[in-house]
Amino acid sequence: MRLSPVPSEVAHAGLRALKTVCAISRGIDPLEAQFIDGLQRHLLGTSFDIASLEPITGEELARAVPPGEFRERIIGGMVVAACIDGEASPAEIAVIEAFSKALDVDSPVLKTGRHLANQQLLGARVDIARRAMMGYKVRGVLREDGLPGLVRQMLPMLGVSNDDTAARYRALESYAAGTLGRGYYDFVTSNQFSFPGEKYAGPEIIVIHDVLHVLGGYGTTAEEEVQVAAFQAACHHVDQFHSLLFAIAQFHLGVQMAPVSPPEKLKADPELMMKAFARGAKVSRDVWAELVPWDNFARPIDDIRNELNIEPR
Repeated sequence: MRLSPVPSEVAHAGLRALKTVCAISRGIDPLEAQFIDGLQRHLLGTSFDIASLEPITGEELARAVPPGEFRERIIGGMVVAACIDGEASPAEIAVIEAFSKALDVDSPVLKTGRHLANQQLLGARVDIARRAMMGYKVRGVLREDGLPGLVRQMLPMLGVSNDDTAARYRALESYAAGTLGRGYYDFVTSNQFSFPGEKYAGPEIIVIHDVLHVLGGYGTTAEEEVQVAAFQAACHHVDQFHSLLFAIAQFHLGVQMAPVSPPEKLKADPELMMKAFARGAKVSRDVWAELVPWDNFARPIDDIRNELNIEPR
């Protein structure tokens, strides 16, 4: 998603607000400092001295930031900042709520942050699953194929294989080296994953996530999963913050989100996460919504990267 350039005075006020949120509990945690620094270097293009930034009130912030996109992004950034030390606190969320009121922003991301801070994990999971990219894909299947189509995709997760679907994906082994199809095949087999249709495999709607691993050049460690999630969140044009929170919850807060992977804690590198997000923001299309893997499997990976403006890591 192409992000609008942020005026210097808006960036300065927003960074002051983020620091105000992070400092409310027990001072600025090193992970919070890395997040703020990575945000300004990779997304804002500024170089303010973080240590010298003064706290800011909601009224000051409202005067500095005009209504619209920037206010929404600041509130979303505050929620991510509250989580990045490994635990969102009720005190941090209370400060964000005061800022949200001053900015007249009713943010669904803030509601999710409140659930996380209050350990209302079912509510957090529902919010994130519904609003993140997986929910977007599920709604697409329901629109196009109805409930039976969604059930067919989910049955392999329960141990009911679809041999025709699995064979179709396994046939990608015959694609030429350097094509997306062969790259996807090698990615799945080298990581000992299952192909769609095989017993206990994930649904086909997650193929695009694995394709973005290939196009983006990201690995499969928890640290790399956070980066590819940030990259694909920025590629998407709908609710980037919940897509980012999916990875933060799963790999940084220890909240189970992915159905087949155990949750982990403190695996997000804030600077690399912001670097990946900035890289995804330069991609020329909403890849998660518009890139159809089977329409592109026969194409060279480099051609697709050039077409989409996916920069080298």
